[in-house]
Amino acid sequence: MTTAVTIAYWTFDGNVLDYYNVYNNGVTTGSYSVPNISNLTNIGRGQAMSFDATLNQSFRLSSPTINLSYRSFTVEAWIYVATLIPVADRGIFGQCQCSTCANQCFYFVYRNGRLFVDFSLNDLNGATSIALNTWCHVAFVYNYDTKQQILYVNGVQDAIKSNAAAYQGVNASIYIGASRIYSSTAFFNGFIDNVLLTTRAKTASEILQDASIVAYYSFDLPNPERDRSLNRIDGTLTNHVTIVGRVNQAIRIYGNGSYFSAYGFPQLSQGLISNKTFSLSLWIYPTVGGSLSIAQTTPTNPTLCTNLLGIYSLTSSSVYGQLVVSATNTGQPPLVGPFVSQNTWTHVTLTYSQANGYTLYTNGVLFGSTGSGVAAPPTSGSFAYLNIGFQTTCSSINSYTSFQGGIDEVYIHNRELTQADVTALANP
Repeated sequence: MTTAVTIAYWTFDGNVLDYYNVYNNGVTTGSYSVPNISNLTNIGRGQAMSFDATLNQSFRLSSPTINLSYRSFTVEAWIYVATLIPVADRGIFGQCQCSTCANQCFYFVYRNGRLFVDFSLNDLNGATSIALNTWCHVAFVYNYDTKQQILYVNGVQDAIKSNAAAYQGVNASIYIGASRIYSSTAFFNGFIDNVLLTTRAKTASEILQDASIVAYYSFDLPNPERDRSLNRIDGTLTNHVTIVGRVNQAIRIYGNGSYFSAYGFPQLSQGLISNKTFSLSLWIYPTVGGSLSIAQTTPTNPTLCTNLLGIYSLTSSSVYGQLVVSATNTGQPPLVGPFVSQNTWTHVTLTYSQANGYTLYTNGVLFGSTGSGVAAPPTSGSFAYLNIGFQTTCSSINSYTSFQGGIDEVYIHNRELTQADVTALANP
């Protein structure tokens, strides 16, 4: 068994190049699809690969070969299965040296509404139904040490098989959007994006992170605006300075005209999808008093913005204001949180789900929840901007001024974080 770890990542953002610039010789008969409302691309940046099964379209990498035999490996992808009649196997990923030889033909497919994986005569059926015309994160892990095959859907373990013999195929092409199954080839119909191949067995927590972290901004040098997640939703920094952060470096912003902004979020308020679950986590270090807008979400038209998180004050003092969720100056906000102090790092996590409404945590401690009766975050039918420390011309929040101080470790998740998740983020 080889021990060196290989990583290949095809983002399909207008080309078939490997993000790590090694496995660049792939060719495709598919086409590139720009994210838009009609196909509900999971993020609003880059492109996805579009495959038409009726045209036998696929991506193929023949050289250099990637050896998956007698070793652990993990395959991850975002898939969007489009309706096609008759329904049949839809190939997601495959490598096949001998289609009739035991353990020498690996195929990972969508079969009858669920995932299915096989090394030929060594298979595992998924249990979770995957809806058509919906983006879904899928993953397969083979752990050579434990001899386990494991399937995941949206970061959650779907099925597991023990005592599974190792895959033994070598010197075969990698296929995306197609899988060889005995004498035939199953082609995908729909969109595939962000395919990640790693020659080690990723843990369940790593798979969950890959599936649910939409963006992560550490603000660390040398590229503080960069998204450290797999989605690469890089932001823009305007009139900021780098300071010592709660973790490594952070940014300091100074009010109007000083802010961080990133675009491409379907799940945040003013985003694409109604009632979409999300979580926002960050460290804040306020340096001034007053009523401050910390995080706003806006569509393309900024007048529709939502002041997702802010601080409300009547007077300025060393302990000067309370956190406010969906802050307005007209009517009662859905959730008023605890007081926060100036010149002190405070960790804040805000989650939303239809079941629980808004839930607020500070420094890892649950403050409270609105419950399911609260109004859902507004949607606009477009991907949303996330603005940190930037006050747009929102008519409903014109009594708020822009946040001033330090910001660090901003996470956006597409799920409702648990207490354990929040505790971990608040104790880096």
